[in-house]
Amino acid sequence: MVSGFNTEIDFEGTHFHIQTEVRKEADIETAVYVKGAVIHLLKTSHPDLSLADEGHELRSTQLLEGQHRQVIEQIRAGEIRPPSVPASLSDPPGQL
Repeated sequence: MVSGFNTEIDFEGTHFHIQTEVRKEADIETAVYVKGAVIHLLKTSHPDLSLADEGHELRSTQLLEGQHRQVIEQIRAGEIRPPSVPASLSDPPGQL
């Protein structure tokens, strides 16, 4: 059984690490990291996905991969971005 996915992408000068994994029995969590900090977290619950069901491994893998790809597409669409630095912190000293 696949326990998760990890992907590194660069978009508009920012390096993103995307990690998707199963949490508990039926929860899937995708975290997006920039410079080691979580900037986005997506948690979904799939109570209909029972470990006792035949084919649960295939369905679980499909859900994991689908959520992972969804978040990657959101990054590429510019929907998930790192927090911006306030202008006052990014200006050189003595200049506004």
